[in-house]
Amino acid sequence: MKIKRYSLIAAAAVLALSISACSTSGGDGGDSTDASKSVANVVPGALGDQSFYDDAESGISQLKSDGYATKTLQGDANNPAQWKANLQSVSTGQYGVVVIGSSTSSDTITEVAPKFPKQHYIFYDGEIDAPNVASLTYRQNEGSFLAGVLAALATTNTTDFPLATGSKKVGLVGGMDIPVINDFAAGFKAGVEAVDPSVDVLVSYVGSFSDSAKGYDQATAMFDQGADVVYQVAGGAGVGVLQAAADADKYAIGVDSNQNALQKGHILASMLKHVGASIVQAIQDDAAGSLAYGETTSFGLANDGVGLTFDDNGDIVPQSAIDAIDGYKQKVVDGELSVPSGF
Repeated sequence: MKIKRYSLIAAAAVLALSISACSTSGGDGGDSTDASKSVANVVPGALGDQSFYDDAESGISQLKSDGYATKTLQGDANNPAQWKANLQSVSTGQYGVVVIGSSTSSDTITEVAPKFPKQHYIFYDGEIDAPNVASLTYRQNEGSFLAGVLAALATTNTTDFPLATGSKKVGLVGGMDIPVINDFAAGFKAGVEAVDPSVDVLVSYVGSFSDSAKGYDQATAMFDQGADVVYQVAGGAGVGVLQAAADADKYAIGVDSNQNALQKGHILASMLKHVGASIVQAIQDDAAGSLAYGETTSFGLANDGVGLTFDDNGDIVPQSAIDAIDGYKQKVVDGELSVPSGF
């Protein structure tokens, strides 16, 4: 597949201003409306994760406010057969574009898309080689590199980060041991090492993107081992990680959505992939006839497709640390630093 890159910074700003909550399942049906102005979103799980799927749905909500007829079908996170049935049900032409995402549903779209060759699909957070699928990928390793820089700065500077003990230990709790999560981990470890190679990085996997209790337990174990900061890349399960940081009176880093206010004073930043904004951009490109199906659009640090947000964190990260992180970002953009991948 060919890979294109677009900047999402303007689209993300629009979403931040206009989206205050995610829509629920259902929405406006597309059967009696112009299919070219209708979008269906198939979620291989449930909304309310305050993370990945909610961010994607924020894009659908933006499109609805822009005049699109929308429908969102939620599913059981552990029921791929249901995802397939939901995807097939909206693939018969009543929707101009059908959106589905996350690497967990790659088998679903790979199986269904060839059966509906006239249906256009947007697949986010993965790459599908099919002529009627436009793929959106995110360089989460690059965004996670900055999260690693932040974590290392926090555990080595107790003056600016008073909840840190100077243990030189940080952690990452992933949802599942799969390539996309390992891509987060590879970037995070590299960011930590860039600041201080002597900092230890603890890594564990929940085995689920929805088990917040297990996410809590794994993060608590890391804090008990002395970790000053734990980065959550576990979707809905990661909410437990953030709670564990608050209960341990330590720090966490959120992901996908701005989670900084969930446990204010304990979440240093959130690493955003701007999924919702990328979906809006892709749908706008489709309407303009410029979205290339069978190709992949990539979002990274160079086009502001990923990055850290410090908004709503209670100003617990000093400007000097933010400036240092920006310096590392520029080195990646300029090619001075190469961020390893987990793929």
